[in-house]
Amino acid sequence: MTATAPEPHPNLAPLEFLLGTWVGEGDGLWAGGFPFDDSLTFNSDGRPLVEFREDTKSGGGKPSHSECGYLLARDGGVVHMTVAEPSGITETLSGLADANNVTLESVEIGHSPGTDNVTRTARRLYLDGDQLVVEVDIALNFEELVPHTRSLLHRTAAAHG
Repeated sequence: MTATAPEPHPNLAPLEFLLGTWVGEGDGLWAGGFPFDDSLTFNSDGRPLVEFREDTKSGGGKPSHSECGYLLARDGGVVHMTVAEPSGITETLSGLADANNVTLESVEIGHSPGTDNVTRTARRLYLDGDQLVVEVDIALNFEELVPHTRSLLHRTAAAHG
């Protein structure tokens, strides 16, 4: 007898386009820029949440950044996102999702001692044809949000269920 995957929660519908593994290239958008290889994986077990993990590598293949967290799908396309970075920064964001687009802004930023003074973030994830565009804006020291990174990713694996 084989087990069948549970039916996904209806609130997951606007996030289903993310499910799977995506790889590609990203660019740091601050002065001088910094290219990187990017990999993002999104999984769901059918509950109204999506687990994610991102890993980036510098041009020489050296790990440069990682983060993980959850997207929690609420009624009406409302999405809450939690992000944990090994640097000691955590983000809690809230926003909206539709069939091919997620837009989020931070509602809280946490810091371990000695981390950069990130005071605000915004994230956009959307499909442009068959590629996933991931844009992150950040603000330091209560200044205005500025573009931080932009990645163009292609799906390489279907979602794990």
